Amino acid sequence: MADILRGVHTKEKSGLLLLLGKALKSTNLNDIRTFSEDDIVFLTPHIATALAQATPNQRVGFHIYSTPQLSQAPKVNENRETTSGHLFADGLSLHFTLTHYRYYPGKKPTASQKEPRPLPDTDGLRDREVTFLPEAALRPDAYDRSSWIGKSEDRSLAIDYQLLARVLTTPPPSAPVAQPVPTVAAPVLQQPPSIPVQAAPGGKNEADLQAFKEELKALQKKVDEQSAELQRLKNPPPRKK
Repeated sequence: MADILRGVHTKEKSGLLLLLGKALKSTNLNDIRTFSEDDIVFLTPHIATALAQATPNQRVGFHIYSTPQLSQAPKVNENRETTSGHLFADGLSLHFTLTHYRYYPGKKPTASQKEPRPLPDTDGLRDREVTFLPEAALRPDAYDRSSWIGKSEDRSLAIDYQLLARVLTTPPPSAPVAQPVPTVAAPVLQQPPSIPVQAAPGGKNEADLQAFKEELKALQKKVDEQSAELQRLKNPPPRKK
């Protein structure tokens, strides 16, 4: 119930006549909460208890009286502001109607003598409409809407319990996390791998190579001699008669 009362707002209408009044500084286009936190703390337990005890054909009414801080003591009752309304439950919906908003009979219009005299405001809602936040919890089938001239068509609301609970419990979308932008490093010219250059063989290496060649020649000569001897043994010369 506290969330419902906290979501009720009164908003200045933005019609042509109201825009004209805004230009003449006789109205204030604003959107404010209908009930203060003190009002909500006071009303919530009483309304919840009354709704639990009400029959299906009954509605619960409320009145809040407040006195402006600058008022004088002898005129307390005359300057006492009244905010009132009624509500009833219908299935999963709570129908809320605001009938008076910060209204007192002796309230003087804000227009000066040089400005056009505004129309009488008998309930404090002449130039206001009742809205609800979050709007996702509203249903289109609000009751008690009147089409009579001089009566507001925007002072009744139908609030869905389940939608309101769902909206209030849904966590807000998390802020997008900034992803680091990949940086492309400039290509670095790399030196080709160096091939180690072997030092030219010194004098000692040349001597060893020459000796190896000599040994190879000697070995080859020995192999040739053995081959010739083997060939001679295979083919002996013919004997003389």
